[in-house]
Amino acid sequence: MGMKYVEHIKSAFLLFLVVLSMILTFSIWTYTPTYDTMQNAPAMDISIAESKRLDDVVKPYKMLFSFENGFSGTSTAFDIERILLVMKDWEFRELTMINNNLSSVALNDYSKSHHRFTIFYPTDIPFAVFDNIMPFSNTKIQETGFDRIIVDWNFTTDGDLTVYFASSSTNLLYAAKVSNVGKQKIEEKIIEPAVEFTKYEEIQRKDKLSLFVPSEEVEMIRYTYILKEIPPAQFKDALFDNPNKVRRSSTGNLNEEYSDDTALMSVDLLDRTFQYSYPAAESAVPGIPSELFFDSLDFVNEHEGWTDDYRFVGLDAMNKGINYQLYLQGYPVFSEMSTTTINTFWGNNQIYRYNRPYYTLDLDLSLPSETEILSLPSGVQAEEMLEHVSKLNVSSVKELTVGYYLTRDDEKGLLNLEPSWFYLTDKVWTRLTPDTLGGGNFGLE
Repeated sequence: MGMKYVEHIKSAFLLFLVVLSMILTFSIWTYTPTYDTMQNAPAMDISIAESKRLDDVVKPYKMLFSFENGFSGTSTAFDIERILLVMKDWEFRELTMINNNLSSVALNDYSKSHHRFTIFYPTDIPFAVFDNIMPFSNTKIQETGFDRIIVDWNFTTDGDLTVYFASSSTNLLYAAKVSNVGKQKIEEKIIEPAVEFTKYEEIQRKDKLSLFVPSEEVEMIRYTYILKEIPPAQFKDALFDNPNKVRRSSTGNLNEEYSDDTALMSVDLLDRTFQYSYPAAESAVPGIPSELFFDSLDFVNEHEGWTDDYRFVGLDAMNKGINYQLYLQGYPVFSEMSTTTINTFWGNNQIYRYNRPYYTLDLDLSLPSETEILSLPSGVQAEEMLEHVSKLNVSSVKELTVGYYLTRDDEKGLLNLEPSWFYLTDKVWTRLTPDTLGGGNFGLE
């Protein structure tokens, strides 16, 4: 790159900074605060960590590609993000339900058909939520949802693609047309890179959803972090209406409470978790899924409470609950020693209950000397291990995935994250190891 070109870039950047400075100055001069009363709003403006966009917390965990000669797939965050970025330019339209009783066998066939790729989400995403990530035109948006997107890259005669949205829990199947794709772009940006992805294999189960897993050993990094905590008092300042009137009390050596006349925050000092509750907001009225989601997202964003990579993994409209799972490098994190989820329960126009950890995985506090690459069994081998798990009906397993098992060393003040296989049965994740053929259960709710 020539020096003249570099100087042009510098000049343009400096001009941008000057213009930005002028805009900010003008905004300050003309700013007029509003004094509308907001009920139940925190009295103090507290920023715990950072806020998140919708597409930061609604993310798939796996992609599967079906070619003539077999499957390839990825759970790597970089690969998934790159493909989603291409898809954000697509124009979705005419979303239509085409099957309201989709069988597991039929859903398997949709993913297995050649020249298709499937995007897996950990739970149903309401269309009214997804419409804010990749908008639909000429469509009446509904509260029903999907946990798989299946893209057929066989172009129609008018140059469009057909994309399917399927729910493995409600057995609903929708189809939409997609334009503004471009054959060359999808070939270069999606299909050609996918050929080099990890080889996957289908594990078929009679009248059940197939498991699509890596055919070869999986290499993952074992991490050790210095334990870092967000002081619970910061959450207290963010959550209570008037933090100055909050009373603090100890309930033993490992527990403390913050309370006022309306709310209670119970802190577990050993597990580094807390539960905040506002009983007056309790409601028995079921919620609308998309509204629950946005209320939950806005609530955590108000105090910038996203301390790590937490992703949407569950919605309970009846109890107005939204669950977010901790992820590391694109893989879920589970633990028996502490919670690895953020759970919000919405009430009458405000939060009713809020459960979460207050530790954080700070990348700057990772110990390089304790970091190593480990090899896990292939997905096929992991499935074979399931056959030997005591009292497990293998046909009840809904998913099999790699993730991290978090343990805590309190003497050294460390968090260890061990790569492991986990399997899902009835909303409960269980660790699978060669030694124990089982382990802790990690519920989603």
